[in-house]
Amino acid sequence: MLSHMYPSAVNWTAGIFVHEQVRALVALGHDVRVVSPKGVAPPLLPRWKAFHDVPGVDIFDGVPVLYPRKLTLPGGRLGHRNSDAMLWAIRKPLGAVRRAWPFDVIHAHMLVPDGWAAARIGAEAGVPVVATAHRADVLDVPAQGPRSSARVTEAVESIDQVCAVSASIGGAVAALGTPRRPVRVVPNGADTRVFTPRPTSEARARLGLPDDGPIISFVGKLVPRKGVDTLIEAMGILARRPGGAPLLVAAGVGEMRPALERRAAELGIADRVRFVGKIAHDDVGWWMSAGDVFVLPSLSEGLPTVVCEAMNCGLPVVATAVDGTPEIVRDGETGLLVPPGEAGALAAALARVLDEPGLAARMAEAALRIGRAEYTWDANARTMTGIYEELTA
Repeated sequence: MLSHMYPSAVNWTAGIFVHEQVRALVALGHDVRVVSPKGVAPPLLPRWKAFHDVPGVDIFDGVPVLYPRKLTLPGGRLGHRNSDAMLWAIRKPLGAVRRAWPFDVIHAHMLVPDGWAAARIGAEAGVPVVATAHRADVLDVPAQGPRSSARVTEAVESIDQVCAVSASIGGAVAALGTPRRPVRVVPNGADTRVFTPRPTSEARARLGLPDDGPIISFVGKLVPRKGVDTLIEAMGILARRPGGAPLLVAAGVGEMRPALERRAAELGIADRVRFVGKIAHDDVGWWMSAGDVFVLPSLSEGLPTVVCEAMNCGLPVVATAVDGTPEIVRDGETGLLVPPGEAGALAAALARVLDEPGLAARMAEAALRIGRAEYTWDANARTMTGIYEELTA
């Protein structure tokens, strides 16, 4: 498994979804080793310095991980430069791994930088390569310029099997080049040990939250793409409904937090918005279960893993109809969809779920049923097993 996104002793949540897929594959009997290059740069900022503290080799949660160093320079996030750096970082380490442990398949996460580099290593070693397209690699990187766009096209056309987390992302992949095989849609999932229905009152008592009113839960980065500014505006609108505003509990970190807190104060709802910061992954299910409805107001999503997790907690979901989200949030069945960036529509949908008798319970039941059937890491790993077997037959 090749992924620059993977947890480490320094950052235990980075790329946690890749680790969950690895654990599910191991549970099915696969022998999986992970290579996760980490950038090295002058330690001018704390987040850069942290990369220097990642061990070169480690066992993370029972999974052997190699963390080779990848040179990071100004402009290095551009698709073509980043993929060149990835190839330089992994060629020698992967060669050493293969001599000691002759793996059958390379599975890369993201078409660039990981998938492009993996395709070249795979061609040299005679090993088939699978790559999963997520979102930024097919929507953001091609917009960086013609050289980055060309690099994504090279990846699409040189990887043996491209997978996509949603049909929407799969369509974007096919528009960028001619894949060797039809793109396979393999949705993300949830770890059902962590994300499972729990009594709301028990979750609130555990977390010290009030149990005398409705709660809206949000989990995600506090960055512009997640649309949390629209959610704060929607909370201001909800404050004018009979009974006042529900409580918004937002878990996550990001540069927008100070501005969001200021805006909540301006709207007079500071006491109805609680930012709880970064939380342990194994606790996320408890924070979700404390809510009556889960909200995701993003401006763009590949296929939001966090929605898979909320559904497996048995929560109705209010989300924006962007990219792959409508493939998982079935409007009127498992949740409600609204246009991105429209606070009024978001507030109206949240109010409907909270106020319409029986609606939240019906949606929660459907969300749990569909989540358990289609959006778990076990389901994902079983589909990937079939793909690996086809490529190695």
